[in-house]
Amino acid sequence: MAGEGRFQSKVLDDLRSYGKYITVFKIVKTSDNGVPDVFFTTKVTGPVFLELKDKGKKPKPHQYVMIDKLNDTGAKSMWCDCWEDWVKIKKELNLSKKSVIF
Repeated sequence: MAGEGRFQSKVLDDLRSYGKYITVFKIVKTSDNGVPDVFFTTKVTGPVFLELKDKGKKPKPHQYVMIDKLNDTGAKSMWCDCWEDWVKIKKELNLSKKSVIF
């Protein structure tokens, strides 16, 4: 969990670096199992849920179910286990300082 916590902190710090152009928070506890770890939204991305794992780890089956459920209802939901994959997700979402700060 220590590695996952460091990775989460790094991603959260990166997201928060967008300042007032983003709403971001870590989801600590919900009444439903499988809800992803992080939620953020910008005018560019819309609502995004992100499950963050230790390097080499994958979501549990109920987490995949929740990710699919969120995607099916119009939110973007995905997971990653390393910084390189996070950078790919940002590109896929067109999440950059230039795109968010018009």
